[in-house]
Amino acid sequence: MAFEGKDERTRNVRVEDVAREAGVSPITVSRTLSNPDLVKPETRERVLQAVEKTGYIVNTFASSLRSGRSSLIAMFVSNIENQHVARATRGCADALENSGFHLMMAHTNYSARLEADFVGSVLPLRPAALVFTGIVQAETTRSMIRSRGMAVMEMWDHVDDPMDMLVGFSNVEGGRLMGEHLGASGFRNVAYVGRTNTAGNERLAGFREGLAAAGTEIGFLAPMDGHEPVLTDGAQALRTVMKRFPQCDAIFFSSEILAVGASLEASRLGVIDRIAIAGYGDSPIAEALPMPLTTVHVSSYEMGFRAGKMLLKHLSGETVREKVVILPNELRIRRSTARRSQD
Repeated sequence: MAFEGKDERTRNVRVEDVAREAGVSPITVSRTLSNPDLVKPETRERVLQAVEKTGYIVNTFASSLRSGRSSLIAMFVSNIENQHVARATRGCADALENSGFHLMMAHTNYSARLEADFVGSVLPLRPAALVFTGIVQAETTRSMIRSRGMAVMEMWDHVDDPMDMLVGFSNVEGGRLMGEHLGASGFRNVAYVGRTNTAGNERLAGFREGLAAAGTEIGFLAPMDGHEPVLTDGAQALRTVMKRFPQCDAIFFSSEILAVGASLEASRLGVIDRIAIAGYGDSPIAEALPMPLTTVHVSSYEMGFRAGKMLLKHLSGETVREKVVILPNELRIRRSTARRSQD
């Protein structure tokens, strides 16, 4: 048999061709590639040489369908542009490195419809596990996954009924810590800017609770749902709050990128010493700003890394006794919320 070019080999070479070149049966080729320790060294060498000569490429998806075992872990990323989500994804990937499992990612952009479509597309491949950088919200998607009985890892939030395993933190607790801090610092004309759905709604609820403990409440709420925020959104939000709620003395932004944009705009407008600004996430830039930003610290890389290690433990057959891990929230108080002198 002639093998003329790499592209041609990739398209046409079958396991039978490798077997013919090596002088063994197709079953022996399959056994060599899947369980090399079960094959005699001299036979294994002949098969590997035939694979090299023919350019044969193992179809791992087809192999997993035949065997019922898969090395594929499908990860559904809510927003890869979000630096905290990206760090959690990197942590999970690092935990799985050199494990024999392969991570395949899909970007859902916070869309339940896209998430359901991607899950439906992946399930026929029989992945070893599914990972979500969020909580699976749609009941139809949850039912579809449960019917397959596979390992599931959810991250980023805390719910009472995770599908299987969960590593996250409490958005309610994070919001509450910020509300308590601003309330205890004496701010009474407080605004909230940011997401009001899913995780954002949890932060908002906690923030209200924290303010209430100090005898105050949100005076102005500016929802920002529907897209991943950028710096200019934070700048615009600050101008909106100043126009519609001129007595404002503190703003809590549910996203740190919004808080950073607002802080830079406040410096430009000369009001940085009049309005306290706080965020959520604690990226490196938060402390590097001219007015260091008060924020809630999120251990995003650790979250992803621990999620990956927990998955590996489960997939190796070990018992995972603690299937829900909630990382602590940490309030990082900096100069941006120091009590301002009043005119």
